[in-house]
Amino acid sequence: MDTQSQHRLQNVLQAKAFVFDVDGTLTVSDGADWRGAVALPGAVDLLTWLRQSGRPYVLFTNGSTEPPAVYAERLRAAGLPIDDWQMITPGVTAAEIIAHEYPGRAVLVLGTDGVRAPLTERRIPIVDPEDAEQAGVVLVGWDTVLTYEQIEAAARAIWSGADLLVTSLAPVFVTKRGPRPGWSGSVAAAITWITGKEARVTGKPALEGLRAIARMLDLRPEDLTLVGDDLDLELRMGHEAGSATVLVRTGTSADAAVTPDVPDLAIPQLTELLAMLQQERN
Repeated sequence: MDTQSQHRLQNVLQAKAFVFDVDGTLTVSDGADWRGAVALPGAVDLLTWLRQSGRPYVLFTNGSTEPPAVYAERLRAAGLPIDDWQMITPGVTAAEIIAHEYPGRAVLVLGTDGVRAPLTERRIPIVDPEDAEQAGVVLVGWDTVLTYEQIEAAARAIWSGADLLVTSLAPVFVTKRGPRPGWSGSVAAAITWITGKEARVTGKPALEGLRAIARMLDLRPEDLTLVGDDLDLELRMGHEAGSATVLVRTGTSADAAVTPDVPDLAIPQLTELLAMLQQERN
């Protein structure tokens, strides 16, 4: 291993905290809600070792259909040692961004409890559509119901000076039944078309989401190691933010060619990362 590779490996292993993707990295499941999720090889042992050694870690998903506590409970059922606070969704990063950049502002939400619950936990006020002009932020997340009144309320809020945040701009997401249309990005695109206001993304691959996580851990992005299975989503985001990156070839980018820059480390499965961390610790 050359000097540069050794330096990059040390950045991975000596991170002050770890950020893990979930689907294809820690678990496999039949759907996006993680009911019946199964832990991938090494996932339980790695998280257990990190917890016992006092190394902080969080899980970062783009899902916003459920509150973080619901996701965390389903992953605990799969054997993963995770507390509710360690489950980071785009709703959680949105709440952090709003609390940090829009203190005291009320939020108009187009989405379910998956995006509402993190705002409520941070005691960020939520306004009803009839009071849309009082909102300082419009936040669009996952839902399956959209009405004209909601779009009108969002437009009124933005015309009154509110900013537009969205959990994800992904046009599609993949399921066992094939590709399905993305929701939040489609709704945000409609609002942008009407108002001319561009949406800020709070989930992956937006750098703002990872920076929000670093703030929540009282760290910098450069202090983090990001572990994931998708080169074009979380790993490129981590690299651009200055974090160390680890590709696990158990998911989306299993057969993808790596570049000299991304990732810092590529491994077949998480058992290899655990072995490296244990060796480095000794």
